Amino acid sequence: MSAPPVSAAIVGLGRWGRNLVTAGQGGPLRFTHAATRTPGKAEAFCAEHGLTLRPGLEDVLDAVDAVVLATPHSQHGAQVREAAATGRHVFVEKPLALTLSDAAAAFDACAAANVRLAVGFNRRFLPAYQSLAATVAEGGIGRALHVEGSFCGPFGYDYRDDMWRGSSAENPAGGMAAMGIHILDAMIGVMGPVARVSVLSRRLAVSSHLDDTTTVHLDFASGATGTLSTLMASASFWRLHIFGSKGWAHMPNQEQLVLSDLAGKQTEQSFGKTDTLAAELAAFAATIADAAPYPVTRQQALAGVAAMEAIGRSAAQGGAWVEVDPVPAGRAMDTGGTTT
Repeated sequence: MSAPPVSAAIVGLGRWGRNLVTAGQGGPLRFTHAATRTPGKAEAFCAEHGLTLRPGLEDVLDAVDAVVLATPHSQHGAQVREAAATGRHVFVEKPLALTLSDAAAAFDACAAANVRLAVGFNRRFLPAYQSLAATVAEGGIGRALHVEGSFCGPFGYDYRDDMWRGSSAENPAGGMAAMGIHILDAMIGVMGPVARVSVLSRRLAVSSHLDDTTTVHLDFASGATGTLSTLMASASFWRLHIFGSKGWAHMPNQEQLVLSDLAGKQTEQSFGKTDTLAAELAAFAATIADAAPYPVTRQQALAGVAAMEAIGRSAAQGGAWVEVDPVPAGRAMDTGGTTT
């Protein structure tokens, strides 16, 4: 017998919040309520999707099993803790928080309340990425030596200084919080935590005060190296390439995986389009219903926040190498896959 749907409230109804509601339709996570600080702008959308509209997070907590946060990054930590205090499970859009201490406190609050906390890295659900990660984990390319990745797009031209997405306080190091963080998480998922970073981040083309051209050099705890670029003023682009001692694995886009051995023999796999938003919401519902592991563990999520915090510091220091703070030990949940 299948588990009953998990009732949820979407908190934040900007573009991405609406995308999550649309993706969740018909799935195991059922959106029934919504909260936004500008209700007048969301009335038609909520009516269309059968959502009961309320002005704030505190107004929906008693009505649902879980909340999904698509709010400004700086608000995430406090909102997670508020939801956890009432026994509500939480799905939070990336980044989980802007500081490691805030992110760790969010996980600790959820562990103390025995509720689930999931971070929205939807690229973890790409079949091509899952195949790549399995290939590396199984030793298919030998020891991982170096990784390169890029995620770019033109939407920096649409940001204004009066938008929270156009604020450098909410978005340190240019496009890292919007795009580059997905590549960073994908790297951490395969390569492990980052030990230190060096970042060059500049504003060259956009009219807002955000940087639009950002390059990150990564020194992983394993000894491997990496480079990551994210541009907000160029055409859309995505790739992830891992080099190993026995070959390499390359995602030239989000639907393909190319493998090469040392002799240069290549094999290619193509995967169909995947609704990764629906997949991550379904995985969140599963971890609530039966404690199924969620792909992004506590350790990985916090390692990503710690690396992002170091990236912001290095960018502000003009490219100086900055050590990544170690992830603190935390209270383990009774069950579930988001604790390690």
